[in-house]
Amino acid sequence: MHRSALPIPATTQLTRDLARQLSALNSLQLARESLEAVRLLQLRRLARRIETIIPGHFGHGERTAHYALLLADRLGLTKDQRLDLHYSALLHDIGLLMMPEHLLGTAAPHTLNDYALIQSHPREGAALLSPYSFLQEAARLIAHHHERWDGAGYPYGLRGEYIPGSARILAIADVFDSIASRTNSLDSALRTLRASAGSQFDPTFCLTFFDLLHNQDHYRAHHVADVTSASMYPEPVIENSAHTFMTHSDTDRIA
Repeated sequence: MHRSALPIPATTQLTRDLARQLSALNSLQLARESLEAVRLLQLRRLARRIETIIPGHFGHGERTAHYALLLADRLGLTKDQRLDLHYSALLHDIGLLMMPEHLLGTAAPHTLNDYALIQSHPREGAALLSPYSFLQEAARLIAHHHERWDGAGYPYGLRGEYIPGSARILAIADVFDSIASRTNSLDSALRTLRASAGSQFDPTFCLTFFDLLHNQDHYRAHHVADVTSASMYPEPVIENSAHTFMTHSDTDRIA
């Protein structure tokens, strides 16, 4: 691999740590209810750790999970489907850890090769998680969460109902939170989302999400409460914090 395509050292160490912790969670022996609770707690902590080195992402995994599960409940997903969706929402950006230093460390214009690397991050994320049996379905959803209803997405260019249903839910929740966090306007984010129904997003799922949240207070409260909830999950100190990272304009291209 060319030197410029290597992940930054901080993320290389982090992926090693994540692999050890995910392996431990994979082999954990507990009653089902307790096992799910422990795994979710630890995945929340892992998501927060990942987000400390991705600009503008702190809390994004939990907010994305919140919105995804609201839509999943409205659409009548099973308990197992909701659990896999929850796992995938928390970790959907894990593939960004595999991005090279020149993408994470500068706001310089990107080349076509850079865009190809960025568009590989869902596949990279799935590859990181697929070795763990309890995350295999979550890995599949992560692999497809940047596909588009019209087939213009990535990394595989799937179209319409060929995209897994839960991945279509994850795509809506992910983009909604990204826009809302960037613009600080949840109403604007909902309008933008609705305008993309039938092109970027499953039209039925998208309009259901719009109707679910339009003029409701609970999604506003979740954003306000997010800063407070961060204190529930102590953050490990990340070495080499002097690194610079992607600007908002760069993350717009990924979202």
